[in-house]
Amino acid sequence: MTISAEALRELHRFHRQLTDLRNRLELGPKQIRASEANVSRANDQVNEAKNTLTKAKVTTDDKQLQLKQREDRITELNNKLNMANSNKEYQALKEQIAADEQANSVLSDEILESLEIIDGLTATQAQAQAELDKANDELNKTTGRVQEKQPMLESELRRVTAELKEAEAILPSDFKMDYERVSKARGEDALAQVEGEVCGHCFHMLSPQSMNELLMAKPVFCKSCGSLLYLAEDASP
Repeated sequence: MTISAEALRELHRFHRQLTDLRNRLELGPKQIRASEANVSRANDQVNEAKNTLTKAKVTTDDKQLQLKQREDRITELNNKLNMANSNKEYQALKEQIAADEQANSVLSDEILESLEIIDGLTATQAQAQAELDKANDELNKTTGRVQEKQPMLESELRRVTAELKEAEAILPSDFKMDYERVSKARGEDALAQVEGEVCGHCFHMLSPQSMNELLMAKPVFCKSCGSLLYLAEDASP
């Protein structure tokens, strides 16, 4: 039984093409999933920024309400102060007014600080939204590229698969079983070109007997990795 190195080279070429096409077909959906993950993360950041900003605004609104209530109470206490019936009542009202004014001073400072924080959180939310818009735009572009390329790659895959089957159909019948066993299990790694006197897949040095069998166009499997070997074009007899 003999099989030419040219036939094996052609089989290996088809297998490599199929591996490349399958990898490219798998890459498209992976790229889309990666872009979708980016969108999901960006969306989470927007929601987190919105929630943080909302909480800060609610807290600030509560403080502003407290400030207004204290101011109203100070006005009420001042009115009572003018109508105080005793020095003791007058002093108590003065102390209460002073305490509320001090508390309002602290609260006013806290409100100013809160407003500054809100400005920063508003900017953070805007940045997060910009990142989300950018991620959505990238997802749309990636999806468009993949959808455009997939039909062409699928067509190429069908073509190369058909060509491989045609090349396999002319293999010697007593060799097909061994070939199909390794090709199904290993794909393009089922075959390897001999580089000098070394297996091109695992770099195992071939014996003189194996080299002689290759020169006589006999099928030779690497004793180290099991690849079906063939001679380089310039080494063919």
